[in-house]
Amino acid sequence: MLKLYFDYRDVFRAARLGLSPKKIWVLFVGLLAGFAVHGLLGHLAHLAAGRSLADSWAIFGLVPLPWSDFGAGAWLLWGLGALAFLLCYLLAAAVVAKITAEQLRGNEFFEIGEGLTFLRGNWKSVLGGPLVIVAFVAFLLACGLALGLWGRIPVVGEWTVALLTVPVYFVCLFIAFLLAALAVGVCYSPVIVGATKSDTFDSLFETFSAVTAQPWRLVAYTALLKLVSFAGFLVFGAFTAGALLVAFQTLGLAMGGKFTAIAVAAFNGYTPGWVMNALIKLSGCCGGCQFLLAATDLNWSGHVSAFIIGLSLNAVRLMLLSYLASSFVAGQTIIYGIIVKKRDERDIFAAPEEKETATAEVPCEAPAPQPKKAPARRAAPKARKK
Repeated sequence: MLKLYFDYRDVFRAARLGLSPKKIWVLFVGLLAGFAVHGLLGHLAHLAAGRSLADSWAIFGLVPLPWSDFGAGAWLLWGLGALAFLLCYLLAAAVVAKITAEQLRGNEFFEIGEGLTFLRGNWKSVLGGPLVIVAFVAFLLACGLALGLWGRIPVVGEWTVALLTVPVYFVCLFIAFLLAALAVGVCYSPVIVGATKSDTFDSLFETFSAVTAQPWRLVAYTALLKLVSFAGFLVFGAFTAGALLVAFQTLGLAMGGKFTAIAVAAFNGYTPGWVMNALIKLSGCCGGCQFLLAATDLNWSGHVSAFIIGLSLNAVRLMLLSYLASSFVAGQTIIYGIIVKKRDERDIFAAPEEKETATAEVPCEAPAPQPKKAPARRAAPKARKK
């Protein structure tokens, strides 16, 4: 069990806590599902915009981004894909937060299956808090649209809108606060539910409490967490690049130009187009990436091998991204524990036996001593008659 200081020093442990095969695997699967749905709907959005699938694949690859020629239908498809990706990430983050919380309580053997069982019973709480805020914001905006339609009425509508200027300002100020709470809720609802098994109401309460009671600590610690997570990501990426370089040099030395041609084809064919464009510009500046951008001529067996290697490279990239997300979620779990400790003097990471011991050691007030009653006097014996 880790000893926590419940201050900024604990945030630096995020990079180490995120380097866990269980957490990385959970986020790997979650992000893979999210990218699959987002990629499918994103390419359909480009198809709806009049772009062929071959062109959208050549430009964006596995991660289709929106484009300026999108219409309403294309934006709807792309938005649904982005929403599906976000939902997959939130559910996976809740499982990772649960594993991290159990680890901080000293339960190192908490398994992924137990986390999935927890998620099946609490997924509504993970998504419920942000959805309630979204619904309330949508209701207030609908009221604003209704007021705007009322303002179309001559004289009466204009006067009504003018008289409600100050109330409208306060309502819009409240909407801005709700949007800030929504941003916090999207990031921290999985952590709140995973760490404390809260329901939707508790998740909403904790979200607003974190925004109002500890705003500076929330912002400062989250900014520090981003730096720590990105630094860990760079270190892990450097080791990954070194490992791939060793594999490339060793296999290239043994197989000769055949492996080089297959590896270059795999990199060119299964790297997103916008990344390739950035590499082309980089190679034009320093000349260090030109060998990766060369055209190759392969037979059918070489193309199959390039396909397999390309998928493997994307799996490695997704593993790196999963580690970055794992470090961030683990750090968020620690930050939430710090906020609760500072706010309520409550340790959410205390082991169950420690909580029971702390409860048993609370001194109880002894009952006030009752005054002793004086013994009743015995009646004097009556004198015997002679």
